[in-house]
Amino acid sequence: MQRVRSALLGQSGQTTAEYALVLLVAGIVVGVFAAFVKSGALTDMFQTIVSSLVERAQG
Repeated sequence: MQRVRSALLGQSGQTTAEYALVLLVAGIVVGVFAAFVKSGALTDMFQTIVSSLVERAQG
């Protein structure tokens, strides 16, 4: 009976499930970042930052 209980409650697949979840989240993050870059928002953000720094440097 103890052997059956330990077989049913074992954590043998836990590591595989954790790796799958990590890969899924990493894929989602990469997808969101790719969409952000593709939309042009990243370029606009950098241009805003650089122009702000130039304005401050000119005084």
